[in-house]
Amino acid sequence: MQRRPRNPQEKAILNKKPWSTRAGGIGLVLSGGGSRAAYQIGALKALIPYLENQEQNPIKVVIGSSLGAINGLLISACLKEGIGHAVEITETLWKERTFRNTFADSPTKSFFRAIKVASIQYLNPGPNANTESIFNPRPLMERVDQVINDHGGLHPDNRYSQLESVGVMTTIEGETRRPLLFVSSHKELEAPAMLGASFDVCYVDSLQAKHGFASAALPSVLPPVELDTKDGKVRLVDGGISQNVPVDPAVRMGAERIISIDISGRDWWLARQNSSLDTRPSWEVEAQEKTFCLRPPETFVLRCRKPLGELLKNAVGSSTGKFISAVGPIWPIFKILKNRLGEEVAYETLSYVALDPDYIQGLIERGYNETVHLLNNRVEPAFHHPQSYKQLLEEVYSDS
Repeated sequence: MQRRPRNPQEKAILNKKPWSTRAGGIGLVLSGGGSRAAYQIGALKALIPYLENQEQNPIKVVIGSSLGAINGLLISACLKEGIGHAVEITETLWKERTFRNTFADSPTKSFFRAIKVASIQYLNPGPNANTESIFNPRPLMERVDQVINDHGGLHPDNRYSQLESVGVMTTIEGETRRPLLFVSSHKELEAPAMLGASFDVCYVDSLQAKHGFASAALPSVLPPVELDTKDGKVRLVDGGISQNVPVDPAVRMGAERIISIDISGRDWWLARQNSSLDTRPSWEVEAQEKTFCLRPPETFVLRCRKPLGELLKNAVGSSTGKFISAVGPIWPIFKILKNRLGEEVAYETLSYVALDPDYIQGLIERGYNETVHLLNNRVEPAFHHPQSYKQLLEEVYSDS
């Protein structure tokens, strides 16, 4: 995506003060990455001491893409009882996950669908439009809705009072893919805030699990979701195809400080291919010429510091039965990848879909330990621009 022009000689500003002394609304941005999203729960556990002072560090915006969107909905629904409670509830849901209680349909039926989808993907790699999907996530959708409803739902009047906006990034599937952001907010964004935005917005009173799974519907893996919008019913697929780390929407919704937890592992894949870290995959939605991304005044970025395939191997690699139980009907894909690209790539690929208690626990611990390491080393959020969000918008709007 195109970014707002900036003087290349202007350096980012480091704030030497601890987080607890700075005021301003926090935007929590959670990327997609399949089952690796359990890492985000560990990272948030480590950040609880910084976030539990809700008067000084209020979480103002929560926005997620793909599985990060589902984490975002759960955290948002439970936040009025405190960030510690929200993380605990979401962690419990993750630790419950197995293939049998997450997906419907028999393993045999899913197995044959996996073989068919693998054949299609081999001929045409990437998240391409496809009428076939391996999994039916209905049981997990019902469980997510249960948690949301048990905590009063996600209507702005019922959730944590300072949580102004909750967003879910999705992609409209059609002749041309288009980004669409579902937003539940106290008020709609004003025109200046949407100037240059690469996405459309659909406002809803209360987000539900179906919105989260519209964001997580990776073609060929999970089925698309049809939802009503002001323009009629649309077919929606994975938000990661449009914006996997939706920082720009969080800024436009008013977040002054961004905590971004990126579990995509994109850097590892690009480095392995000797590609530039800003390489855009051909299947990502391309931004239009007149669009641009806004920089938040302050951003603290957390990424997986090591590949996560090794965690999966340590958890299930020594037992064939445990391995098959963890990856379900897609275990033949592991064999294909291992023979063609090597074991490391095979485990890293399946790290996005595996569901095993030991693996999930390992992801949570990795997220927690890596975040604690950053905080112990007094790594502060990097400031991209000292201007306030309001000043930034006014400048962009006046330049137009």
